[in-house]
Amino acid sequence: NKLVAQIDVAANGEEALTMFDREQYDLILMDIMMPVMDGIKATKRLREIESAGEQHTPIIAVTANALAGDRENCLAAGMDDYIAKPFAADVLIKKMNKLLS
Repeated sequence: NKLVAQIDVAANGEEALTMFDREQYDLILMDIMMPVMDGIKATKRLREIESAGEQHTPIIAVTANALAGDRENCLAAGMDDYIAKPFAADVLIKKMNKLLS
């Protein structure tokens, strides 16, 4: 609560796109495994939307998949960083601070 003013939660990638259309976010934590639309597809769509303007919202992939190539797939989709579950809060905070500085 001391570090973050507001947190919005989307139940799936489609909902995340709707929320992104309505709000401007400083940073997005994108779960890779979501129903309806996964995080990879949602990120690609967000980046398409952003390409029409000058906006770039940092996106950190959050995934339970920690297999070889997963990080690369997330970065190729347009995500700025990657963190595997389970993770320590301080590691996430460092990544967030790096992307927001």
